[in-house]
Amino acid sequence: MEQKRQLRLLEKITETPDTTTFRLETVDGQPMHYLPGQHLTFIFEVNGREKRRAYSFSSSPVTDLYPAITIKRVPNGEFSTRLLQQSQPGDVFTCTEPNGHFLLPEVMPKTLFYLAAGSGITPVISHLKTLLAPENKQPGQPKTILFYANRDSQHTIFKAQLDRWMTEQPAHFECVYFFSREKNAEHARFRHLNNEILEQELRRSFGGRFQAADRQHTQFYFCAPHAMMRMARMTLRQLGVPEENLHAEAFAPAIMPPVRRANPDITHRIVVSKAAERLEFQVFADETILDGALRQGLALPYSCKTGICLTCLARCVHGEVDMAFAQLTQRGRAGDAINTCIGYAVTDTVELKYD
Repeated sequence: MEQKRQLRLLEKITETPDTTTFRLETVDGQPMHYLPGQHLTFIFEVNGREKRRAYSFSSSPVTDLYPAITIKRVPNGEFSTRLLQQSQPGDVFTCTEPNGHFLLPEVMPKTLFYLAAGSGITPVISHLKTLLAPENKQPGQPKTILFYANRDSQHTIFKAQLDRWMTEQPAHFECVYFFSREKNAEHARFRHLNNEILEQELRRSFGGRFQAADRQHTQFYFCAPHAMMRMARMTLRQLGVPEENLHAEAFAPAIMPPVRRANPDITHRIVVSKAAERLEFQVFADETILDGALRQGLALPYSCKTGICLTCLARCVHGEVDMAFAQLTQRGRAGDAINTCIGYAVTDTVELKYD
């Protein structure tokens, strides 16, 4: 049900003092098909147990011959430090197939707006490479605006590329940096982003006004700490931006979802299908569909196990499932998308399908 790939490390490229890009190739020589903004989930074995971490592509299938991810060192990070310090060209990693829903719109709007902070630039740069590729230049190309928060220029990932785009494509790309520890940098504001500053800078980028047409014909993408994304959402909602125009990427929740105690005395029948493949198994009451499958050695797609990354998403065909998010429980029925990692069967039988 879940497809895994072997990837070989070709090259490590230093981006900033604490960030490195990993250029990869498939071991089997078959192409890796992915979309700008998607991610890879790396699978590690620790003391006989499997652990997973998701890393966004920093490459674009339009501009890059090889797929690449960019990793920033996390203080006390279990895997980022290991990957950055110990991995060498030639090392082979086990990953899932590309996944993720932080995708470019199928129909391009008039404007695309991005808000990123730190390593949140990673899926954004995949979008930007695609949007600003010379082969994609055409009449009606959308204007792209990036607000990018960091400590200083030295720790701003991909800054040289962003500056180059600003010079080469000023009609199509605008970037404003927000630095907390550096004054007087070009294209930068020495301040932290908040509601008031975001609104001021947004109006400036739209010619001093942010009109109804701007709100309707702009798609907004966020990849930043939860507090910053929450602030941006609140600001844009107050300005009248439709909810369907807001897109966020995160791999960990601000609050962990509740954990239930499984009851083996009660079981539910789960049927899962993908193309011609079909699985049928039992889960305990108050055991997530994903945990029940993994307990029995069945490979269903997943990454974060917190309902955030959407790697585990399946479509409900029959039955009902309670999805226990951090701050609410949502009932899923036939036709709804189901997070199997936080999904608890409600009906005796639940049928799911992976697209």
